Amino acid sequence: MLKNILLTTRRTLVKNKTYTLINIGGLTLGIAAYILISAYVNFEKSYDTFNKDSGNIYRVESSFYKGDNLVNDWPTSTNGYATAMKQNFPEIASTVRIDWHESERVVRYNNTKYREEHVAFADTNFFSFFNYPLIQGDPKKALKEVNTMVISQAAAQKYFGSIDPIGKFLEVSTQNGILHCMVTGVFKDVPKNSTMQFNYLISWATCPQFERDFWYLHESYTFLKLQPGTSPHSVEAKFPALAERYKNGPSLKDLKWAVTLVPLTDIHLNPAKQYELEVKGNRTAVKFLGIIAYVILLIACVNYINLSTAKAIDRAREVGIRKVNGASSLQLLLQFLFESLVINAIALVLGIVIVAIAAQLLPNLLNHSVLFGLLFNTSLYLQIAVVFVGSILLSGLYPALLLSRLKPVSVLKGKHTFSKTGVILRKGMVAFQFAASLLLIAGTVAVYRQIVFMSKQQLGVSIDQTIVLKAPVNTPGSAQKLNSFKQLLLNTPGVKGVTASGAVPGKEVGEFLANRKFGDSKTEEHLYEMLKVDHDFIKNYNIQLAAGRAFDKSRPADSIGLVLNEAAVKQLGFASNEDAIGKLVWLETSEKRPNPVIGVVKDYHQRSLQQSYTPVILFMDPKFSWVPVNYYSVKFSSNNPDQIISSIKNTWNSYFPESSLDWFFLDDFYNRQYQQDLQFGNIFLLFSGLAILIACMGLFGLTAYSTARRIKEIGVRKVLGASVAHIIYILTMDAVKLVLFSSLLALPLAYLFIEQWLQGYAFKVDLSWWGFVAPVAGLLFIAIGTIGYITYKAALVNPVKSLRNE
Repeated sequence: MLKNILLTTRRTLVKNKTYTLINIGGLTLGIAAYILISAYVNFEKSYDTFNKDSGNIYRVESSFYKGDNLVNDWPTSTNGYATAMKQNFPEIASTVRIDWHESERVVRYNNTKYREEHVAFADTNFFSFFNYPLIQGDPKKALKEVNTMVISQAAAQKYFGSIDPIGKFLEVSTQNGILHCMVTGVFKDVPKNSTMQFNYLISWATCPQFERDFWYLHESYTFLKLQPGTSPHSVEAKFPALAERYKNGPSLKDLKWAVTLVPLTDIHLNPAKQYELEVKGNRTAVKFLGIIAYVILLIACVNYINLSTAKAIDRAREVGIRKVNGASSLQLLLQFLFESLVINAIALVLGIVIVAIAAQLLPNLLNHSVLFGLLFNTSLYLQIAVVFVGSILLSGLYPALLLSRLKPVSVLKGKHTFSKTGVILRKGMVAFQFAASLLLIAGTVAVYRQIVFMSKQQLGVSIDQTIVLKAPVNTPGSAQKLNSFKQLLLNTPGVKGVTASGAVPGKEVGEFLANRKFGDSKTEEHLYEMLKVDHDFIKNYNIQLAAGRAFDKSRPADSIGLVLNEAAVKQLGFASNEDAIGKLVWLETSEKRPNPVIGVVKDYHQRSLQQSYTPVILFMDPKFSWVPVNYYSVKFSSNNPDQIISSIKNTWNSYFPESSLDWFFLDDFYNRQYQQDLQFGNIFLLFSGLAILIACMGLFGLTAYSTARRIKEIGVRKVLGASVAHIIYILTMDAVKLVLFSSLLALPLAYLFIEQWLQGYAFKVDLSWWGFVAPVAGLLFIAIGTIGYITYKAALVNPVKSLRNE
């Protein structure tokens, strides 16, 4: 029986080459798309699951309430939370802290120096709490002593090459000077699916003494493990009472301090918050892509079902003869399922080949996640196996059952016809394909409209023709060196201006103070982003004044003056921008004198358009010398910025030999905030294109078959005087009706999805009618174009040829 099944399968597939190729091609693309999307989705969901106790690890996030209103919500916590919670809450098994504040530092070994991101301070138990394996050093002792640090394999290779790094010293810059840290361990490079990405960890004991358990710097990540059976909500409920015992400073004392325990494995896909360093995923996008994976595969299977059932009438006589010769329904069922198995097996192999090629050719589109997901996510292999079996059953079972139930007597007499229900079902499946395609096209249009909207939106700040230099290491005499360096830059041909600041557009300000209007009680304190600037910042960045004036070098008193943005004016409670001018503001830690407001600038986009305007205070007050200046922005008018960069390089090392020169173009830096949105749009575009292609392959096959069966009808119509245009109209109207019907199903769903996705943006494009009509028009054009050639060719056939046998 097996030999007969094999022989029949081979004969059937070869005989119907066109339909075999369409089925294999559609399933190949469907399987490849499913594997690629699933690898991406699985990777996004796998963040931090490599930790042994990942299901019982929580990040302590800070919330501040005024009454019942949430006024601030941060992913960070103070250094003091961990110690106090561990001592007072028996529900907590263990805690660990990682201090990320000002974690971009210059690291140096002999003449090798680089500016490194995320050089953090970590608790002694870091490597026993998390599963970041040490390959050298003792995990219990590596971060125990003062001035010790642990580095990654990549860092060890970068600074030491083949030399054993253990016992060697690295110089690490800090705001207050340079640390000389001994390397006591080397850990495996951090997995790509870790929310925390780092190469250097310094012992917690190296932090300044006052910071180690301080309650008024929310600059660390605190993680904890709970005792078995403990609800995180019980710990959250007890924290406000604990905070009342420890928040002994004046700032924010009248607010309710609360915490939220966020599961470690949820962090990556949760919405981004201020102070959050990791690159976040998008939970809505991941969910939708997961659905798309199944939808595209289902579209491919629908093609197979449609073509198989459409051609069932041609195989009805074969089934009748086989039944007369004694074939059972089970044998026929196995025959058709085996044909499905062969087609799906070929498609699976070809799909895997396409995945391997796509992962190499589209690294920017698919990011690093696809290869990682394919190679290391074992659950994906099981998913592929289940999908393979499911595809065989889904695409083969219905046609097999339909054909195996035929009555041989009626078939052999030529009286068998398929029911109208079957025709309606086929049309329904085509409508589903079109609806899915429309949903994807509408989503792609919306994503790209939002990206274009953000890229063309007026930012309120000038970011073009700006080179930004990262500040050098703070050493004795740095202030004088920087002044001299700045003057040299100003004398460079093509340079229009130079300004210093704590942050630049595209970068979170990151420094907060609890401030209030002069005369208000401390209960009116709110947090404000404090942007340290110099006299030239507002002018060089072309930030528009709404009232008052900018900082003026000719006015010495401006050194303690404040310039507010409009959001800060509202939060401080001033009646208007003009009303704020000349008024006084109490800044946190400045209890002896208030600071006067000298100007108000219009709100501008410090960050991407995903974030709303936040209250920002621009200041220069020398009393706040601990607030760092991190960037020097060089505005240029020359068409040859390379010449300016070359000039900077020539003088940098003579002034700052202990620092690496690190710079970037500000417009490129700012636009990187939209990189994930652009990648999301490209993924949508790719897979919506695949879905349309697969659907059109099926439509092409069905049209070719149905047109061939209607060739005599076409001949009769031509004899009776029908024109070619009229015949084409008749043959294409079914597809047009299906597209229009599909739009009624797809567009409401598309609207709901797009509306939900846009909720993640504070500034978003308006949903317009053409954004939904255009996908329908586009799909109509594609559908008509797909079947146009076949119908035109059929309409031109000489009726004598089609009717000669009648």
